[in-house]
Amino acid sequence: MIVQAKHWLSRSINAPDVAGTVAQVRLWEPPLVDVLVMATSGRFSADAVQWIEQHNTRGDRPFIDQWPDSHLELLLAARPHISAEFRLR
Repeated sequence: MIVQAKHWLSRSINAPDVAGTVAQVRLWEPPLVDVLVMATSGRFSADAVQWIEQHNTRGDRPFIDQWPDSHLELLLAARPHISAEFRLR
């Protein structure tokens, strides 16, 4: 598993961003990467979501898991001690 984190508040992750990250992941192998988590403090564009869904539906490696800002907020809400320790809002 590899986690790619983007702290982009002014723009969304788009399809070329995702495709470029997948291409980079393949350069880091071996070992094989089964899951790519793309986490962002922002959002994914509609074309990025479509690209990821098609990629995952085909069963292409790595499986791409999207973590937009709303998902990160849910994770942190379940772990308030992390938010407090790192003074996250």
